[in-house]
Order: sequence, then C-alpha cells, then structure tokens
Amino acid sequence: MNAKLLLPLVVGAVVFGAVYALVKPTPAPAPSAVASAERPPESLAAVPRQPAATTSHPTVPDAQPNVFDIVVQNGRRSSEPAVLRAHQGDKVTLRITSDTADELHLHGYDLHLRVSPESTAVLEFTANRTGRFTYELHKSGVELGALEVYPR
Repeated sequence: MNAKLLLPLVVGAVVFGAVYALVKPTPAPAPSAVASAERPPESLAAVPRQPAATTSHPTVPDAQPNVFDIVVQNGRRSSEPAVLRAHQGDKVTLRITSDTADELHLHGYDLHLRVSPESTAVLEFTANRTGRFTYELHKSGVELGALEVYPR
C-alpha cells in the first residue's frame, strides 16, 4: 500500500480514538444490597401491606416491601387477589399457608418453597426481573396465581 494513502488512515484512526475517549459515558458504580428486617402484622388477606414507617432501598428510591399472604385450601388458592403486584427493586415476601404438603414454585425467578399444613412458609426475595410470573403448587401442578413486576 502507498505511504501517502496509509498516513491519512492512521491519523484518522488516532483522531477518532481520541474523540471517542473524550465523549464516551462513564459506567455507573455497582449497586449494593441492604436487607430490611421490618415485618408487618400477621393477616390471612392476600393484599400488599405497607409498614407504618417507610424505608428507602439504597439502589431504587421509594422501594417498598410487599407482603402477600396466600392461603391454599383443598388444593386451591382461597385468598385474593390472584395477581400480586410489585415494582422492580421491591422486596417481596410471600407467606403461604396450606392444608396439604407440597412445594410452591415461582416461575421466572425459579424459586421453590416447601409448604406444609403445620406452619406458614415464607419466601423473601427482591423483585429484580420485570414481567408476569406464575406461581404454582409444583407437585400437584395447580397454578395458584401470578406475580406482576412493573419497571420503576
């Protein structure tokens, strides 16, 4: 290749690289996770409850804990609502009371929880994925409802 053609190409590449280095966006720092130990009062209603004092999540402003009580009787959900709603970054707590032994499976998050008639099983996680995720009694294959996680 001719030196007269190569020199402008090299100079152009160096100039392009310098301009890119000056205008490229800087990456955001990695978020840190903080767990909250607040618990709302016991109830059998499957509705989200807010604690008296609200707390802020360090990575998502105004993230609220969502506590849902799910009651299963005779192999079916007997509590309302069937669709649980939360926002991305929220702490979600599912408390399941069942009259039979089985395993709750939350699809999409691939979380499993053994349930038994002797106690209330508790599943806690941070809703970091958005979308609609069904939950079911895994062994019996009975779909109980869905969790919808909306973006902030």
